[in-house]
Amino acid sequence: MLHLLYINAAVLNFIVNSAEGHPGKLKVKKTDSKLLLESIRIVDGEAPLLPFHQRRMDRVRRVLFAKSSPLKLEKILGELELPRKGLFKLRIEYCDVVKRQELVPYIIKPVRSIRLVNADKVLYGKKFADRTGIRRCLEKKGDCDDILMMQRGHLTDASYANVALFDGKHWYTPSWPLLRGTRREELLEKGIIRPSVIRERDLESFQCIRLINAMLPWGEGPTLDISAIKR
Repeated sequence: MLHLLYINAAVLNFIVNSAEGHPGKLKVKKTDSKLLLESIRIVDGEAPLLPFHQRRMDRVRRVLFAKSSPLKLEKILGELELPRKGLFKLRIEYCDVVKRQELVPYIIKPVRSIRLVNADKVLYGKKFADRTGIRRCLEKKGDCDDILMMQRGHLTDASYANVALFDGKHWYTPSWPLLRGTRREELLEKGIIRPSVIRERDLESFQCIRLINAMLPWGEGPTLDISAIKR
């Protein structure tokens, strides 16, 4: 039987403060570099993007754990007592089997500025729980709220989200992100965003940028004027 770790808002705040070096006795355990991760939006007990998460999990496990028994997210969630009201993030860490599940209340972080940073050495094509490379890039954000990573002069992702850029007529997303997020996949299938090769020098062609991930429905993600991107 799988067990769900529920972290309420007060405990979550304590964990975050401790991880950031604020006073606290809790030690943050180092993440196993081999574990993979799915972060699933749970709203009023439902998981709207579950088919997209299942698709990504199946794709990764075919490569890394081809001989393992299938993991069915619908079955896994059906065994959990999920809150019937409210917005939560369900984190599932797995390899050949599910290793850990954690449910935390979700609050959208305000993002008012983004630092453009080089991420040529970051490899994150599979959603590993270990985000060391991205955290190192995030250390370069300075006084900005988040980062916009690029590889060889081409835009990829923010630290926790894919991105979409608006040129006054259409929304475009980088063709080659570090990670093919589930929200990005949904928006591409619906034709709401279009893939495009976007270079650093193309930024002036756009009016604004929006952060998109599984926890952020289209229209709710932080949206910034293109001038909010700092070099």
